[in-house]
Amino acid sequence: MFRSFLIIAITIHMTLGQKTLLKDLDAITLHRGHKTTGRRTSPISQLKCVGGDAAYQIRQPSTVQCQNKGSDGTDVQWECLADLDDKYKFGRIEVVCEGYEYPTDPYVLTGSCGLEYTIEYTSKGHKENNDSIGGVFMLVI
Repeated sequence: MFRSFLIIAITIHMTLGQKTLLKDLDAITLHRGHKTTGRRTSPISQLKCVGGDAAYQIRQPSTVQCQNKGSDGTDVQWECLADLDDKYKFGRIEVVCEGYEYPTDPYVLTGSCGLEYTIEYTSKGHKENNDSIGGVFMLVI
């Protein structure tokens, strides 16, 4: 009887997942092609590019690490880094996590966080991009 109860309890715990206080997460590491965990909602891609002026010019990063830099009193503020060519940078970043009990729950499902981001040109990238466009334009003339 106890053994059956223990197996059921472990199964329920594994199904429900663990919860973590979002503000206590120091860092998260996310990978292209991997999915988040999901309990109340379907898993999503850990990394999702949602635009930017250079979004379609580069291969998206394979790994991104985001560090918790504190709070603005409402939300956790994140700094995300990836191995990007010096012509590109992250623009807008938003770490999205599944609230454990409800969408705005300060506790999140462990492993449920993903990153939505934009990729922008740096000043070097803008210069190189404009130079190459100008060169093509001059050839046409």
